[in-house]
Order: sequence, then C-alpha cells, then structure tokens
Amino acid sequence: MRTWTPFAESDPEARAVLTKLPELSGKPEEYRSAMQKLGKHLGTCIHGKLPSSTTDVRVVCTVEDADFLAKGVIQKLEEKGLKTYLLCLWNEGIKEHGISISPILKTYQEEIGQPSPVLIVVKSIISGACVVKTNITRAVSISNPERVFVVSPVMLKGAEDKLSEVFPKRISEKFEYIHFATDTGKEGNNVVPGIGGSVYELLGLGNRSTKNKYTPQIVKDRRRKLFRVTASATVNSGPMMSEHLGVGTSRVAGSRTRPARNTKVKR
Repeated sequence: MRTWTPFAESDPEARAVLTKLPELSGKPEEYRSAMQKLGKHLGTCIHGKLPSSTTDVRVVCTVEDADFLAKGVIQKLEEKGLKTYLLCLWNEGIKEHGISISPILKTYQEEIGQPSPVLIVVKSIISGACVVKTNITRAVSISNPERVFVVSPVMLKGAEDKLSEVFPKRISEKFEYIHFATDTGKEGNNVVPGIGGSVYELLGLGNRSTKNKYTPQIVKDRRRKLFRVTASATVNSGPMMSEHLGVGTSRVAGSRTRPARNTKVKR
C-alpha cells in the first residue's frame, strides 16, 4: 500500500512521474529522465526548507544516482542560487549471515570551506537504510553538519526510525526527511510499488556489482570544471594562491583514474 506525503500532495506532477516509473521497465533512457525530473522536484522541496541565509550545501549520493536523481537535485538547487559540493560514493552490497553492509569502494569528494555545511543525502529508494547509513557516516566524519536532509522519492514504512536508531541522538536529531511516498509492501528485496524494481537494471547500469564500474558523467564534468578553475587561479595569482585551493577542489579515494592537477588521490 502507498501513502502520499504532504510534499507529494502539493506536487501533482511529481506524483504522476513517480506513479509511472514501473511502466518504464526496459526503457532506461526514459527512466533516467524520470529520475532526473524527480530530483528537480525534490530539490524544490529542499529549497523550501532552507533559510535565505544558506549559500552552500553538500550533496551526498551513490554512484548509480549521481547522473540522474542527484543531478536533478543539484540542478534545481543551483537554479535557486545555491553552490553545491558533491560527495559521490561507490558502495558495494554484501550480505553475510543475514546482515547487510555497504562498504565504500571509491569516493569522489569536493572540498567545502564551511565546517558545518548543510548535508543533502540523496537515494533513489530507502528501505533497509544500510547504504544511507554508511554514506551519512562518511559524510558526518568529514564535517559537522548543522542539518541533514535525507531525500528520496520513496521510503519503506519504518525506514526513518530504523535509520535514526543507528546514530547517536546528537546526529539523528539533525535528520529531516523529504520523500513523496511511503510504501508498505515488499517482494523479495524490492519495495512494491516502490520505484519499479532494481534501480541498477532500470537505469541500464547492470547489477549491484557492475554499476560500480561506472563513472558518472557529472563527476567527470565537475572534475574538469574544478581543474580549469584551480589551474586558472594558479596562473593568474601565482604560487601564493595554491594554499587556498582546498576549497572547491576535489579528491578521489580508491580511484585508479589518473589525477588532475590540484586533485589528491588515495589508493
């Protein structure tokens, strides 16, 4: 059974796009477009919850959501005048003895100057909350956020409580949930109706393992842009500017990609 949230009740277009998702199985291009649209609608909801004084936000996402749902969120927030900093994580899905874990294989991280940024954690669907838990843990380990938005088109009933329970109160009390629908049914590992099935296959990224071989275009584009900006700052201002290049530069941990200048790579 599905229950619409107040965010969806006030946004009939988002409801229509989400309702149509199960019909897009086998149509990855249309599914990708629909996810990006949902991201924009979620971005509008997020912006409505932020004070006018907010200027910078960190968007946290998984590799499979980066070019689609997270991209839509970022586009909408930037349209509203906010500066976004991306933290993209490649999560592996492992289940042993009935326990699910989601270790991080690789990280793309854009440095942000604020010590207490607003975090926006984006996920295509939240059910067991294992991946979201891992990614929030990573995000709060590198900053002390003042607010943490957990954002998704669909959440399984009870996922909010399950996620909040695994964090200390000083962290969980910062959580704010934004989603369009709460579903109660599951078939195997998939929430029903959810987002229509396994998001990896629906997006055309393969399965849980092969999707981690994918490098999102948004990561490539943003790294290229950051390289041009930092390289230009170094040329125009001379060597003294190099000490300030941490803000707005990027790091990739666990990557075998050849690093650009002013980019740190951990292997």
